[in-house]
Amino acid sequence: MTRFSRRTILMTGMATGLAACTTAPSASSGPAVVETTAGKVQGLVEGGVQVFKGVPYGASTAGQGRFRAPKPPAPWTGVKETIAYGPPTPQGAPSTAPPPAPRPAGSPPPLINNAPTGKQSEDCLVLNVWTPAADNAQRPVLVWLHGGGFSTGSGSSAWYDGVRVASKQDVVVVTINHRLNAFGYLYLGDLGGGEFKDAASVGMLDCVLALQWVKDNIRSFGGDPKRVLIYGESGGGRKTSSMMAMPPAQGLFHRCVVQSGSQLRLDTPAVGMERTEKLLKALNIPKTDLSKLWTVSQDEILAAMPGAVTGSGQFRPVIGSPSFPAHPFDPGAPAISSNVPMIVGSNRTEASVFLGGNPSIANLEEATLQQRVAALVPAGEGASTIDMYRRIYPQAKRDEILYMASTDRGYFLDTTILAGRKADQNAAPVWVYQFYRSTPLEGGRYHTPHASEIPFVFDTLSRATSIGGEPTANAQNLADRMSAAWANFARNGDPNGGKTPSWPKYNSTARPTMVWDETPAGPRVESDPRSEQRKRMLSYGSQQYGERETGPA
Repeated sequence: MTRFSRRTILMTGMATGLAACTTAPSASSGPAVVETTAGKVQGLVEGGVQVFKGVPYGASTAGQGRFRAPKPPAPWTGVKETIAYGPPTPQGAPSTAPPPAPRPAGSPPPLINNAPTGKQSEDCLVLNVWTPAADNAQRPVLVWLHGGGFSTGSGSSAWYDGVRVASKQDVVVVTINHRLNAFGYLYLGDLGGGEFKDAASVGMLDCVLALQWVKDNIRSFGGDPKRVLIYGESGGGRKTSSMMAMPPAQGLFHRCVVQSGSQLRLDTPAVGMERTEKLLKALNIPKTDLSKLWTVSQDEILAAMPGAVTGSGQFRPVIGSPSFPAHPFDPGAPAISSNVPMIVGSNRTEASVFLGGNPSIANLEEATLQQRVAALVPAGEGASTIDMYRRIYPQAKRDEILYMASTDRGYFLDTTILAGRKADQNAAPVWVYQFYRSTPLEGGRYHTPHASEIPFVFDTLSRATSIGGEPTANAQNLADRMSAAWANFARNGDPNGGKTPSWPKYNSTARPTMVWDETPAGPRVESDPRSEQRKRMLSYGSQQYGERETGPA
């Protein structure tokens, strides 16, 4: 059987949310023209918000730009119309591959349905801006790093639409596209000379360049370059937590939020080189002639990637490089970002989004449950782990026990480890949350799946029904509270204020945690929630110490 680990599902990293409109008034009646360092751009007005889509922040990464640090875009003359999302970076199957097989008749639709659309291109360094007005208000800026692990996704996915947050919270929202998979994280070590020692970090260096663009330009869009928050879910959370340990990124952001993506460790050079050697072999490129890497097509690289990641997991940053001299949060929180406050959290049953699409899970047999949980924990611990869940949750069915065990073993445990290390640093504060809101879809059998908090953070419930169900008044109230807390944090470096219940700073003794829920009790603070599960999983150690990810990229 396939080993199901936190690292498998975390790298799949998804994120969600669809565009929604609001009728809030805007400071200007028509689309603004804004001067950037590369030239003038003109967007459009949506729901009273100024929107700029597909704004270039970097030059093309094709050809000789591959595996090199990004460069600023070439200046242009006149006014560039920025009203449509730009292309996503190459990912997935090559364009020549046959279409995927249709879903079996009667199978439930996927909860996450925001895969990138449009023609993929290596000229992909674009970003999108939502602002109440391109004026001098100097609003806080929220820069979203998309999910999809380090392999897939796009900042232009419609679930990340910023109209409602920008309008209702008076903030500026930015989402970005950047290089992924082998295009962004191919480890070359010393193979290509000193210039390519950081080749396994260029996707993250794209994010740094986008933040530099924000620093240089966001004031013209009504934003404050001294109050920049970076945040992301799943793979975006992994990128966000990794940037805390990335020297080139320091000083370009001032707060961060990690949603279901606590990155403690990255890959070693040995694992990175293992993937590289497999990729080069599939492309018939000798290590002594890397120049061919700049001439093969993007489809050839995409076709070679599945074999390259077998046994080692997705392409991602490698430690010991200029951008990542050490692991992000191991053995402790990074000193270089000790002054940056954080919010860190995860969802109660993250794994249901990955496992629940299989209808047979709802009728899981006891032997299969025992087998699956045994694969998550050290030898001999499977039965006692299941017994613990049955004692704490006597009404839980077998599928929910599997979801909880899988989630607690990875997402939840690593959230508490990262938060504890940040709190123990005793510098900037950290706040911790758990998202408990159960989706009503299909009778509630998914409970609280991975990515289901995103439409609450972006306040896009009406267009996120595939994961959250039809909006209700209680759900909207929760979205109002969560989106306001994130905006408060961007504005003040503290999520408290307004509709946010009193949310204490985290410490590794009492472990106060905000539980976001729409039950009659509403959002509430609990001390050390799921304490027994946390302690048991901590005794097993984080799965991130396995040195390599297993499963599809």
